[in-house]
Amino acid sequence: MTDKPANSFSFVIKGDEYFIPFTANVDVEAEKKKLTEELEYTRGFLKSVDAKLSNERFVNNAPAQVLETERKKQADAQSKIKLIEEKLSSLN
Repeated sequence: MTDKPANSFSFVIKGDEYFIPFTANVDVEAEKKKLTEELEYTRGFLKSVDAKLSNERFVNNAPAQVLETERKKQADAQSKIKLIEEKLSSLN
């Protein structure tokens, strides 16, 4: 893994992290608020996916492809949460 470029925003698509450099002034408080809201939403989403995957009846009756999709959603949400937490800590 390479170092993250300084003064850049990052986002994730299908597990790959991309960076966009910025040169303008950034409203740190607005960015914190946006990231906090996104973090809360993603944690809620992860909670709903975890609930499905911990439901024995769902797991036993769902087709393999559905289970695979839910596990992918779970992994993606966990990765996104980690990245958002890292971004928030870098803004402090």
